[in-house]
Amino acid sequence: MSQARQRRGWIGALAPALMLIGGTALAAPAITGYGSVELGMSPDEVRERLTGDGVTEVTEAQTADGDLLIDGRLGGSPAPGDPAVETDLRYVFPAGSERLALVVAFHPEVADHAAVKAELTAQYGKPWEEEIAEWWLEQLADGMPETPLGFSAWGGDEQQRHRFVRLWTFEEYLTVETLDTRLLSGRE
Repeated sequence: MSQARQRRGWIGALAPALMLIGGTALAAPAITGYGSVELGMSPDEVRERLTGDGVTEVTEAQTADGDLLIDGRLGGSPAPGDPAVETDLRYVFPAGSERLALVVAFHPEVADHAAVKAELTAQYGKPWEEEIAEWWLEQLADGMPETPLGFSAWGGDEQQRHRFVRLWTFEEYLTVETLDTRLLSGRE
């Protein structure tokens, strides 16, 4: 049998598996933002949505690098769907951009790790394989203000390879970051 025919047979045998993998990737939930706030929104659009999301104590600041930060607090109230523990939120608009690129939710209780991870898994599916998460943690840990104890990540679908949700575990708190790398880098 010729090598070309052998390759076609090998590729033909893999086609159903490749279609299954492709179908799974396409079925991945979209990473759109946090609450009703969507990545790519303008500061005005974000401000309009915060009250409806139950975000209180909203403040704004400009960093030395020119990033616009909108901070707020969610939870601690008996409203349905609000977290029982107050969660601090930060909405980040990179310097020179009017588009939301990053939302960080600071969870004050490390003991909530299992519940937060379960919620993210229910929303975005299974997190990346442990080896990929460990590699990414190694790449990013040096730039962190304190050394993370753990890391899990979820990636966007085929159309959103630039969007991620990252769960960082620190000694005294957790952070969940919802980000768009194109918007953070100014490429979009």
